[in-house]
Amino acid sequence: MKTIPFLWTNDDIHPGTVEQLRRQLAFLDRFGIPGTFFVVPVGEGKTLADDAELQKEIDQARAHGHEFYQHGYRHTAFESGVPETWMLDFDPAARRYYDEHRLEIEAQHTWEALVNMIESGHRIWRRAFHEDSPGYRPGWGAFCANLYRALEALGFEWVSSRIPSPTSWLRQQGQWDAPMNYRDTVPAQPYRLGNLWEYSMGGDYAFRVPNEPKRIESMVDLALQEFTWCHQRGCPFLLLSHYHGLEGNNNSGYAIHERLLTRLLKEGKAQPMRMSELHQRVAHPPAGPAGESDAATRASH
Repeated sequence: MKTIPFLWTNDDIHPGTVEQLRRQLAFLDRFGIPGTFFVVPVGEGKTLADDAELQKEIDQARAHGHEFYQHGYRHTAFESGVPETWMLDFDPAARRYYDEHRLEIEAQHTWEALVNMIESGHRIWRRAFHEDSPGYRPGWGAFCANLYRALEALGFEWVSSRIPSPTSWLRQQGQWDAPMNYRDTVPAQPYRLGNLWEYSMGGDYAFRVPNEPKRIESMVDLALQEFTWCHQRGCPFLLLSHYHGLEGNNNSGYAIHERLLTRLLKEGKAQPMRMSELHQRVAHPPAGPAGESDAATRASH
């Protein structure tokens, strides 16, 4: 049976959220799968390098096979570029600010400014973990051309910034009948951006879902639709999650992931893996049969 890489990815852990991380790790341990966590260097008035308890938890999690990478700097809406407008619609104040200050926002995304912002987070990462983060995921899914140029100049190997399908986000804004939709202009398979690899994100199916059986099952079904779409095309499936989405609305997000992971793993078409394993497979594949040179083929079995 053909399998595709399945990555459980999670955003927004930051200084002061060690208990939320522990709950997520306990959840993953029940399923025996690794997590790929994107961690914000600055939050709640301190940095990762100042939060010894969180550092210790991350070090222990790594020893058990989980991975951690840089998630922006402070996780503000426009620090890495401009988010998709439907992402901004989750925060009316951010959407209004963009509508009123678009030119000023775009002007602040110079190469020099982005290098400084990303490197500021990178310095904190080095102080906390004594190593660089080879991967970067911007907060809010924001991006711009200079983001990729800055990441390349700073020696990052890959970025995870684009969202091929907005459907999960639209449904959680109340458009519950929005159909699964993939945009042709945003590839779902890994692709090159200069010397960087882009690993596009799957949907987040547990962001702001009411704790109602009907809504929970509808999001599980939608996630399985996306997985099937990826499986048919041999694309990796990078399931997205947020700790506050999992715990919101009386843990409705955990209820969704409980059902989703149970069904995905039972079907046997998903191969759980770490981000480092996916990147090795895509960017540095072993010599194989002729005709297996594209990223999607390298990623899938």
